Amino acid sequence: MASAETLPPELQDALRDGLLKRLPVTFLPFVNQQLREWNNMFPYERQSISRFLVYVGGLSEEQRSSLFRDVVSFEGKMEVRRWAQFSTGEQTIENASLLARSPYYQAWRQAVQAVFDKVEQHASPLGAASRNSRRLVLVVIPQPLPLDRATVWRRWQGIGRPVKLDLASVGKNQKPSQFLLRGAAGADGKLSGGLLDARLRGADASSADTWICDAGSNLVDGLLHQGPADAGLAPAVLLSYARLDPFRERFAHEMNTMRKDLADADAVYDHLRKVEITAWCPAEVASDPAPREFVRSLYLSGNGALIYGNSFVEWAASEAFRRARPSFLVAHFGARSKPKPFTSVVLFENPDRLNPLPSVDDLAGSAVDAEMLALYVWLAAIRYAEYQHSTVCVCLAESLSEAYLVAPPEFGLTRDPGPVAIDRLAAALRAWIA
Repeated sequence: MASAETLPPELQDALRDGLLKRLPVTFLPFVNQQLREWNNMFPYERQSISRFLVYVGGLSEEQRSSLFRDVVSFEGKMEVRRWAQFSTGEQTIENASLLARSPYYQAWRQAVQAVFDKVEQHASPLGAASRNSRRLVLVVIPQPLPLDRATVWRRWQGIGRPVKLDLASVGKNQKPSQFLLRGAAGADGKLSGGLLDARLRGADASSADTWICDAGSNLVDGLLHQGPADAGLAPAVLLSYARLDPFRERFAHEMNTMRKDLADADAVYDHLRKVEITAWCPAEVASDPAPREFVRSLYLSGNGALIYGNSFVEWAASEAFRRARPSFLVAHFGARSKPKPFTSVVLFENPDRLNPLPSVDDLAGSAVDAEMLALYVWLAAIRYAEYQHSTVCVCLAESLSEAYLVAPPEFGLTRDPGPVAIDRLAAALRAWIA
């Protein structure tokens, strides 16, 4: 558990009053793991678990019994307390397997969700609320990826509209996404007026409020090479798939030691949850425990983030929305290599080590990935109430000089006909999030 000094006073009081002893047994793995990892969590996560526990701790015995009645009932039917291998200290693969094998599993899950929904509805907020409810999601399908103008937005099913862009303001050596994020070059050659600078200088900017998820490294490299961080800027979370290569290779190698049984899987995952990873990380990740542990959990979650850069971007964005609720997120897709036979898909190991054939970029396949995953990023955001009515989403198709815009009616460009100058789009987006 986190040291008592790091927990909010209200939460410390609830724990001292014996709150953990009054929770259903199936809640304990999640709660104990959250408390133990407190120092590695994002501000939104801390506020969320604090709000839940403080609310439950303030209930009378009768109210608490009513809140958890269905959960406790299904725990009894499943005979959870008789499961010798059920861990109350952390969430494990064995726990998930035991729960999933029960015929009452789906009913139990619904009962658990009903508890969280009720607490969310009635619990008072903790801490200061953000003064800016407006949010921006910028998704980039970069220039090398071939796109068909007639079909590129088909999956969006008319939830927004395509906007043709006039790129006359973009510098000769700049990409449209770089112009939007970093701004235009002045007489001194320095870039200014970009979205990133506007967001990080905002009066309500805070830690983990701005995220850059890059399938390659050029975007993050460019941001890091701008120079020393301005003391007046809030920190951004910068995640580059390519810059995380050493981390990913070490992690994947460890995962490949796993035998095909749950006990060994839990042992390997337990090792990977605890192994020191700071030396595996690039400086921008190693310096902050929350993003560092975020990457660890991302690679432990059993998705394609270990294998494909575009999967990494989509899953990182989805988890960022869930765990941090950022006001500004950039999802920058890229090109992946064609899978090599019996390597990239079957194994976690680096295919270049296992197969001497040279890697070949799969631009067409990467374009299909990006078209589909771009929509998934937006759908991941609007699962949460914070994003449903006050978020502008811009999906930028660089090879087409076009963007797809999903925005509330009050956003300035929702009905603008004809090509839109990219500096005008940038100004409207800066005004939206500033």
